[in-house]
Amino acid sequence: MDTVMMQTSRPSTLESVWVRPETRAALDTFFQGFGFTSDEDLAALAFWVLAGACEQGERPQAAVALARARMETWLAGVLGREAGGSVLARGRAAFVLCDGARLGAGLLMRGSVPDNFARKLRAAVPVPAPAQVPTTMPEQQLVLWPFGDLLRRWFGAARADVSTSP
Repeated sequence: MDTVMMQTSRPSTLESVWVRPETRAALDTFFQGFGFTSDEDLAALAFWVLAGACEQGERPQAAVALARARMETWLAGVLGREAGGSVLARGRAAFVLCDGARLGAGLLMRGSVPDNFARKLRAAVPVPAPAQVPTTMPEQQLVLWPFGDLLRRWFGAARADVSTSP
């Protein structure tokens, strides 16, 4: 009879011995902006960002820059847009609107994204405001309210020190 080996423990996500606490805190803050709150998800995301970049794990600013680049690349791939510009900001807004964090950190680490989530994410991307261009203001028409003017004159005439002339 063949025996089947089952893995009973989860793979190690992030060993705290090689990541400084301030680096981990900076990465946690960045990913909490996407809606991730569980320690397990935050640890997995920190490992996803820092895997293969040992020297990046020493400085919080460099680690967050690496996390921004990884997320921007992931969002550009899912949204079908070029990385750069406002992909990260608009993608983060769509990710939060779709509550992507409820699917866990594995969503970002997988090679593919579920089709229904990708459709929801693309539909939730905010539309950028059009660029401002100089233009002339159209002429506005002054609309008078003759009935109101009549009432003002009528009630105003009863008051002292009020002129009825326009």
